[in-house]
Parts: sequence; C-alpha cells; structure tokens
Amino acid sequence: MRLKNIQRVFEELDSKGVRYCHWKSNEHLLAALQGDTDLDILFDYSQISTVEEVLRRNDFHLFVAPWYRNYDGIVDYIGFDEDTGKIVHIHTHYKLMIGEVGVKSFHLPWEEIILDNIIVDEHDFKVVSPEMEYLLLIVRTALKFQKYNSSSNKQIAAHFRVEGQWLHNRTQSQDIIALSDTYLTSDISQIITEILEAQDFDLKSFEELNKKLKAFLKKNRKLSVTRVLSIQLMHLSSKIKVKSSIMRGSRTAIQKRRLPHRGIIVTLMGPDGAGKSTQTKAIVQELRKKMDVLYMYLGSGDGAKSIQRKTISKVTSLGKTVFAPAKEHKKKSPQRQSKTSSAKGFNLSSDPRKFAIQLSRLLSIAREKKRRLQKIEKARKKGVIVICDRYPQTSIFNYNDGPKLQSLKSSSSYFLRRMAEYEYNCYALANAIAPDLVIKLTGDPLVLASRRPEMEIEEIIKKQDGIKAISYGSETKHVNIDIDQEVTAIKGMILAEISKAIRHNNGSL
Repeated sequence: MRLKNIQRVFEELDSKGVRYCHWKSNEHLLAALQGDTDLDILFDYSQISTVEEVLRRNDFHLFVAPWYRNYDGIVDYIGFDEDTGKIVHIHTHYKLMIGEVGVKSFHLPWEEIILDNIIVDEHDFKVVSPEMEYLLLIVRTALKFQKYNSSSNKQIAAHFRVEGQWLHNRTQSQDIIALSDTYLTSDISQIITEILEAQDFDLKSFEELNKKLKAFLKKNRKLSVTRVLSIQLMHLSSKIKVKSSIMRGSRTAIQKRRLPHRGIIVTLMGPDGAGKSTQTKAIVQELRKKMDVLYMYLGSGDGAKSIQRKTISKVTSLGKTVFAPAKEHKKKSPQRQSKTSSAKGFNLSSDPRKFAIQLSRLLSIAREKKRRLQKIEKARKKGVIVICDRYPQTSIFNYNDGPKLQSLKSSSSYFLRRMAEYEYNCYALANAIAPDLVIKLTGDPLVLASRRPEMEIEEIIKKQDGIKAISYGSETKHVNIDIDQEVTAIKGMILAEISKAIRHNNGSL
C-alpha cells in the first residue's frame, strides 16, 4: 500500500493527463511507494510546468544538490508523509541521464520511446516495459564498469544480478535484442546477447560493451572526460573527509541537498519527560537521509560543550553543589531527588570563590550560545535545515535557557554590570536570529511526573508553564503538540509543521 502523499500526487497527475512512468529499479517499486527508497519518475518534458505545480500543491519541496551531483533534466522534490513520519524523495527526470559511477555524463534520448510504451504493473503504477527496463539496466551497468576498479565492479555485479534476475523472469531475450537492434547497433546487440546468455556476470563482455557504448553515444556526451574526472575526485574527497572525521571522533556528512534559497531553523522545547530528545534525534535522523541538516544543542546541560566550557569544568573540577542555589534545601528521598534546578530558578552564590566560578561558567555558556547562533544563521542562509535542541530566550530570566546574571545589572560594580549586559546581549541574539518554527512538546504534568519520578510535580508545572510562555515574535510560528500520542504520530506532526515552514520560507518553489 502506497503512502497517502504519494497517492495524492499521482492521482492528480493522472487526472491532468500527465505522461510519466517509474523507469528503473522496479524490482523494489513497492518499497519506493511506501517511502523506504526513492521514486525515479520519467516525465514528459513538455508538461514540466504542470508536474511542478502538482508537486508544490501537494507539499513536495524543491531541493538542490551540490554542483557535482546536479544534472540537467533531473530535479529533486522531497515531501513528508504525516501518517508514517517518513520523507518521500521523488527524482523527477525529464531527460535520461546516465554514465559512470557517481556521474551522469551521457544523455540517452529515449524519453519519448519509453513514455509511448508504458505499462501498469501489479502495484497499479505506471512503469517502463520490462524489456526496455532490462535493456536500460544493461546499458547503465556497462557505462558504470571501471576496468581498474575491482571493488566497484563487484558492487555493480551484485546489483546487476539482483535486478537482472528479476527482469529475466519477466522477459524474453529475443524481445530485448529486438529493442537493441532498433535503437543501438548490431555490434552492440551481439555483446548484449552474450550478456543475456551468460550464466554469471561477464566482466569481459561488459568491458567491451562499455567501449562500444561510449563510441555510439559520443554525440550525446554532456560532460567531458576531464569534467567526469573532477566530479569523481569530488566524490572521493567527500568520502575521505567523512572517514577522517570519524577517526577524529566527529562526524562530517557528505553534502546532499539544500533548499534553493533560505533554510529554516526549527527548535524543539519541552519539560523533562516530554520526549524532546527522542523526537529531536528521530527528526534529524529522518531528514539526514536526503538533505543537509545541522543539529545544534543550545542548552547548558549535558549536551555538546564548547572547548572553553569544557576547560573551565576540568580546571575547576566543579561539583554539583557549586551551581546549586545558595539557600539551604531539605534533603529529599532518593526517589524524589531533583536532578535540575532550572525550573526553580538560579541564585548566585554569596561565597566569592563559588561566585567567581559561576561567573566564569555562565559567561562561557553565553559566549557559546552566541557563536552557535551565528553558525545557525549562516547555515540557514545557505539553505540548510537546522534542528535545535532548546533555544536561548530572554522572556524569562534564571531558567528555561534564559540569562542568569541579570540580577547584577543593579550592582555597584561597573565590571559586574558589564558582564550582565554582555550575557544578556548574547542571549538576545536569539531574538534577531529567531527560529522559524518552535515545537513545544507539552502534556499532563501527572504523566510527565510518572516519566520523571525524581522531579517534584511543582517543578514540572512551572517549567512547562515557562516553556508555554516563551515567544520569539510574530515571525516565528509556535506550535504546541500534546505528548499523549504515539511517538510516530508526534514525529509525523513535527515533519508536517517543518513542511509548512519550508513552504512559507521558499514561497512557490
């Protein structure tokens, strides 16, 4: 059964008489219709305006690949299915672009031939005829073959065996040869016959076919040999960069796709037990399958810390008591011992030594937030989707990611007043670099208390009320989502709101 947003799009395309078909890898078409892999759809180029209008109206958004993965006649549209919490990627092909591994250097001018001979398969979806698909698979495989890259050839062989066997059971060899005789040459058809009749993957036949095809398609070459080499080097460089970053303990992602103009900043907020971290992780993981995503932790707790803050923590060997409120508290039972003072507010210590440590740490946190906000804004301008866990705010001081030094504004010390001013300005940057979308996960305090028994219910209520009160102005959309739902349903609702924010920021694109 196909996803609802896929169903809607293709029903409307059919109603408008648009010619299209899924032109390759129909062996896993069902998985594509269920959002588990990409849809590769060949459309009639003369109907491009209708196709793009239908996609936009059904909340599929245009994304742009980096230059070395961007080809004439191929456009990426990505949508979100609210029911399943999945992203759906439609490769819209207006030209059949094929070529080497990771590169599409040739235009195969068979679009009209394919669209004039489509069939409807067992999934009630329009696809290329199996005979043409098999011929295309052989041609595509041969062009990917690399004489001196045995590792790549093994992967190519494995892929060909799976799809080739599936197509072999649905076709007759003579029908494929007839197509080859019509649209290629007799010499090429002879090699294709050898491949069809071979018991296993014949490397020599594919090597010979590679040469013949490149000669035959010479007039349809769209990228020079030099250009192909530069693109392949870019792919290699990206892979090396990722592997080296993993060795360093970080994780650099290969560039995928970005929005054509302005990206969006999305932040998730919620009291302890609301599932904020779970949903943030799930959303980032889902989006990163197909697009560039910057994840940023903007709290001051156990998340990622700047080098400066790590240094302060190590040098001072701070204990929890240093950052606790200065007043005395009665001991709680182990089951009810609170792990956070954020919901109660924050008091500066009267002990000069502890105060100095607090001041250093809080200024470090403020500087950290400022730098991360600047990085976030830079990413948004480049079309990246930014997902934030928490976000600085100036609506409420002393907790919920607000400034902690504002009591010093009335200090007799000029230095302390300036420090309070500096901290506030760092946090206030969040008002200028405001998120496009704020998702507030809220729920019944009793339910939250059952998830976090170490917290007092008064703390939970106060923190949740504080989160509900936070606002970043009219340009930011604030959405409350009740946590008393299935995790998948919440994820789908968040993705639906992200889709609306993308559409708002990028207009009719």
